[in-house]
Amino acid sequence: MIIPNKIIFLDIDGVLNSNKYFTSREYYYKEHKKIEYTLEDTIKRQLYDIDMNKLELLLKVVKITTAKIVITSSWRRLSIYPYIKKYLIEVGLPIIGETPYIEGNRGEEIRYYLKNNKVDSFVILDDEIFKDFNELINNLVKTSFYEEGLTIDSCNEIIKRLKKERKM
Repeated sequence: MIIPNKIIFLDIDGVLNSNKYFTSREYYYKEHKKIEYTLEDTIKRQLYDIDMNKLELLLKVVKITTAKIVITSSWRRLSIYPYIKKYLIEVGLPIIGETPYIEGNRGEEIRYYLKNNKVDSFVILDDEIFKDFNELINNLVKTSFYEEGLTIDSCNEIIKRLKKERKM
């Protein structure tokens, strides 16, 4: 049996966090901005920017769809990204790579990945619509940074688009 290669192109800000999430953490940020950070503290602080409830939702989607994750987020350019990636893999996110970085052209980044890898179906999970998405727009499941980021409704849309009818 051949298992289809399903990909979720994942942005992080506005998907695994939101303005609502950051507002709920305002006190934490005020108190911790004053501290000098070791590498370990810097990694922990960056991971604190991920809403674990949203991460749990994404983990459920991955389990239902058997999709793999390709990171498109600007987080992939952080010097501590390898540590963040390692953590996300350890908690169960099947991250298989990243798109190349092409300034302001996320559509081109995704097209490059699609051209160079076997992908049967895919979803772009992002809170932004990039000007170069063009034909890729039909694969976008758009979240909102200013509302809640990833929601159960957007998870159900991802599942539907990846050809699995089971809902969360």
